[in-house]
Amino acid sequence: MTSGDAIELIQEIRRHELILARMYKQFSKSHPNHKGFWSKLAHEEAMHAKWIKSLGQHYQNGNIGLADVKVSPQAIKTSISHLERQTEASKNGNLTLLNAVSIALDIEKSMIDKKIFEIFDLMGVKNGRIREGLEKETVKHRQRLEKLYAELSEN
Repeated sequence: MTSGDAIELIQEIRRHELILARMYKQFSKSHPNHKGFWSKLAHEEAMHAKWIKSLGQHYQNGNIGLADVKVSPQAIKTSISHLERQTEASKNGNLTLLNAVSIALDIEKSMIDKKIFEIFDLMGVKNGRIREGLEKETVKHRQRLEKLYAELSEN
């Protein structure tokens, strides 16, 4: 992967986190009874975008490398398009709370399964903690969504 391709991939992953935050923010508006839940996820995704921006700067400065990349910028762009469609569907009132949780859960699981954040080949302790934080936060998101999904499914 060329340096330009790597930078594009990092930028798209950051953009994905920002669009995901926007989708969660819309879910908080569409489902006011769970506003706190969705707002917290939105805030955390925005923080993830900042962390990814930091890692991208470290990459551009030569402080970190990229591991074997199993995801392409185009795959991330496709996922972003999906997020934008779901955000619009929510804005138009076309998603139930259970639909929204299911969509969010699928996205978070996909990020874990595809090991998106493992692209960063980290040498320094600080950078390693950033990636570890991204991975742990994504797992926590999945767990919270699974819990809410189970609660909603029981009703």
